[in-house]
Amino acid sequence: MRDLAPFLRLALPRLPWFGGGLLLAVLTVLTSAGLLALSGWFITASALAGAGLLAGLDVYRPAGGIRAFAITRTVARYTERLVNHEAVLRHLADLRGWIFRALAPLDPATLARFRSADLLQRLVGDIDTLDGLFLRVITPTLTAAITLMTGAVFLGWLAPVSALWIVAWLALAGLLLPALALGLGRGAGRARTGAAAQVREHAVEGVQGLAELRVFGGLERQAQALREAEQTRARAEYALGRWGALGDAAATLAGLGAVWLALWLGAGWLASGETGAPLVVLVVLGALGLGEAVAMLPGAYQRVEQMRAAARRLLEVAHTRPALPEPPCPVSPGDRGALALQEVTLRYRETAAPILDRVSLEVNPGEIVLVTGESGAGKTSLASVALRLVAPQSGEARLGGVPVADMRYRDLYNHVGVLTQETVLFADSIAANLRLADPQADDARLHRALHLAGLDDFVATLEQGLDTPVGEGGALLSGGQARRLALARLILREPRVVILDEPFRGLDGATIARLRSRLTPWLASRATLVIAHEAAMAPPATRHYRLQGGRLEAVEIASASASAPSTAG
Repeated sequence: MRDLAPFLRLALPRLPWFGGGLLLAVLTVLTSAGLLALSGWFITASALAGAGLLAGLDVYRPAGGIRAFAITRTVARYTERLVNHEAVLRHLADLRGWIFRALAPLDPATLARFRSADLLQRLVGDIDTLDGLFLRVITPTLTAAITLMTGAVFLGWLAPVSALWIVAWLALAGLLLPALALGLGRGAGRARTGAAAQVREHAVEGVQGLAELRVFGGLERQAQALREAEQTRARAEYALGRWGALGDAAATLAGLGAVWLALWLGAGWLASGETGAPLVVLVVLGALGLGEAVAMLPGAYQRVEQMRAAARRLLEVAHTRPALPEPPCPVSPGDRGALALQEVTLRYRETAAPILDRVSLEVNPGEIVLVTGESGAGKTSLASVALRLVAPQSGEARLGGVPVADMRYRDLYNHVGVLTQETVLFADSIAANLRLADPQADDARLHRALHLAGLDDFVATLEQGLDTPVGEGGALLSGGQARRLALARLILREPRVVILDEPFRGLDGATIARLRSRLTPWLASRATLVIAHEAAMAPPATRHYRLQGGRLEAVEIASASASAPSTAG
C-alpha cells in the first residue's frame, strides 16, 4: 500500500471534512442498527404485554426512541453524503493542482516522454479513480471498526457476555472478506486502469488527428484499436463486477450468519432463563443492523488494486524531474536588457551534426536582430537555448550579463516575452486570453495592445467586443487573427526582451505593412530577436543574419530588404 501513502498525506488539509464524514457515517450505521433493534424489542414487548405476559410496559419512551433513531438516520445519511462528497471533490481538486505543479517545471524534452492523451488520462481518469480511496475504502473500514466496537460495548452491557461472539463473528468477516476481495480483484483492477488509459488515448488522438486519418486511410485502424482497448476495459469491468457480486453475496451470508448465531444464542438464553424474549429480538435485529457495516467492505477492497495502479501512474509523473532544474542558488538578471549567446553548440543526438555550431549573437536594447534560414536550420533552437528550454553542449545564453542557467524560470520569463510558432489560445473570451499576460489590465490597455497587433479594427466589428469567445484553441478565429491575438498578449506584458518566431506568418501584405508601422516603434526600446524564413516576413531589422550549417552569416540590410508579399505567407 506504499503507492497510496503519498495521497493520504496530501489529504491532510481536508482531514476535518473527512473526519466529519466518518462520524456521520458511523452515526448512520449505529442509528440504523438501533432503529432495527429497538423496533424489534418494542414490537415484541408490546405483543407480550398485550398477552398479559409482561407488566408495566412504558410505550412512550421506546416510541420516542424509534422516532429519534429514524429521523437521525435520515438526516445523518443525507448529511454524510454531502460532507464526504464535498471532501472528496476538494481533495481531487487538490490532486489535480499537485499534478499540474509537477508538470509545470518539466522542459519540453522531458515532457515529451508522456503522450498528451496519456497526460489527460492521468489528470482526469486516474485522479477520479482515487475518489474511492476515502469514500469507499478508508471511511467504510473505519466505520465498520468503530461500529463493531460500539456494538460490542452495548451488547456486552445489555445482553449476556456470550453476545460478544456475534461481534467477533462480524469482525472476522470484516477481516477475511476484504482480504479475499483484494486478492481476487488485483488482476482485473490493474487491467482496468491500463485499458481505460488506452481507451482515452486512442479516442483523443483519433479526434485530434481525424483529418490526417481520413486522408491517409488510417481511420479504420484507429477505430479498431479503440474497439480493442474498449473490449479489454469491458472485460476488466466484467471481472470486477463478478468479483464484486461474489463479495456482496459473501457479506450478506456473513450478516445472516451473525443473525443465525444471535438466534442460536438467544434460544439458549431463553432456555436458561438468562433474559427475556424482547431482549433476544433486540440482539438478533441489532446483529442484522451491525452486519450493514461489514457489507460495505468487499466491494470496496476489490477495487483497491485499480486505485493502486492509478496512484502509480500519478506518482510516475510526480517523480519525474526536469532535465533543466531550477538552479540551487538563483541569480536575478541585470538591469541591462541585453540578450547574448556565447559560443553555443547544440546537438540533439550525440552522433548527429550540431544544429548550432559555436554560435555567438548579441541583441542590445533598441536593436531588432533578424535571423533567417531554411526550415530545420536551427532558428527555433536558437530561441530555445535563449529561453533555457534546451541545454547546449557548450557555450551559454546570457540575459543582462547573467547566464540564463543561473536564473529561475520565473525571473527569466518576467523579462523575456516570446511569440512562438504555436499559437496557444484558450476556450474563453478575447479579454480573458489577453489578461493571461496581466490579470489587472483594464480595457484601455487591452485595446492598446490590440491596436499595436493590428486587431483593433476586427474587434470593433464584433457585437460582444472583448467578451467575444475565441473557441477551443482559437477555432473561431482565422489563423492570422489568432496569431495577432497572441502577439497582443505579448505586447500587454511589456517585456524588456522580445523573441518573435515567424511573427507575420499567415498574414497578407497589407496587414504586414500595417503591423510593421505599429509594431516597430513599440520595439524600439527593447532588445528584439526575430526569427523568420525571409526578411519580408519580419519587422525592419537593425542587423540581419542567416543561419546555415549551424553557423550565423551576416547579411547586408540593403540587399536583404524586400517589400512585404501581397499574399498570405
